[in-house]
Amino acid sequence: MRIAITVCVALVLASPAAAQERFKDVWVTQSDSGDIVRGRIVELSGESLSILTPDNRRVDLPMARILRIEAQGDSLKNGAIIGAAVLGGLSFAACQGASGGGQCATVLLFNTAFGGLMGAGLDALNGGRSTLYSRPAATSPGKAAGAGFRLRF
Repeated sequence: MRIAITVCVALVLASPAAAQERFKDVWVTQSDSGDIVRGRIVELSGESLSILTPDNRRVDLPMARILRIEAQGDSLKNGAIIGAAVLGGLSFAACQGASGGGQCATVLLFNTAFGGLMGAGLDALNGGRSTLYSRPAATSPGKAAGAGFRLRF
C-alpha cells in the first residue's frame, strides 16, 4: 500500500520544471553604426550571432560587428540579500566582543535593514542590464599588451 501511495504522489508531483527561465531578451550594440538590436538569441557561433526580434524577424550579425551583448539583470532581491548579509554579518561579528545584549540586538537589526536597503540601491543603479559579452579592446599592431618601464641613472 505504501508503495502505491508513493508512486501516486510521485506521479502527481511530476510536472515540467517550472523554475526554468524562459529565453531572455538581449540588447546587441553594433560597432559600425551604434544601433541596438533587441531580441532573443537563436544561434551563437564563433563567427555569427542570430537574433529573433520582437516582430519575428531573424537577424544574423557577424561577431566582428558586435560591440556588446547585454541581458536583463537580476532582481533587486539579490542585492538586498547580499547587502543585509554583509552588514548584518559585520555587525554580528562586532557585537561578539560587546557586553550590551539589548543594545547590540537593536544595532544588529538596524544595520541588517540598512545593509539590505544599500544592497538594493546599488543593484538598482546597475540599470537592470548585465553585460554578457564585450568586445576586447584592439591593441596597436606594433605593440604587445603588457607593462613596460625604463630605468635611468
